[in-house]
Amino acid sequence: MSEESEPRPYDEWSTKPFDRAEDAAYVFGRDLMRYCRAEALKSAAPGRLPASADELREMMAGAVDSALCGVMDLLEGFFPMDAGPNYKVSYALSVCVAAPDGAAKERIDISPCMLDLPIGYWKWKEGEFR
Repeated sequence: MSEESEPRPYDEWSTKPFDRAEDAAYVFGRDLMRYCRAEALKSAAPGRLPASADELREMMAGAVDSALCGVMDLLEGFFPMDAGPNYKVSYALSVCVAAPDGAAKERIDISPCMLDLPIGYWKWKEGEFR
């Protein structure tokens, strides 16, 4: 989907369950690319080429960090989202724990729920998890 195209507005989503889920996924995909990709691209210094493989790796890691933080911001509702002109959109994320046999043990909604989602990522990045 190009930046000029938009998914169907909510008023025009399909009534068939699978197609309706696809319509919702198109909206999510658009928002993911529009905001998270843009955040990653902003982190790259325009016109500056890395001097070494290590510098390239560092630049790429910074872009990935920006993109992943953009995903977390998207899930926390920091960016205004819509499904056409008449409807707002928000996204949710859950952690689903299963026993070794696959039986569901617990589902915990972590977004949106007033948690600071990036904190786990930054703790991992800074080596705070053992």
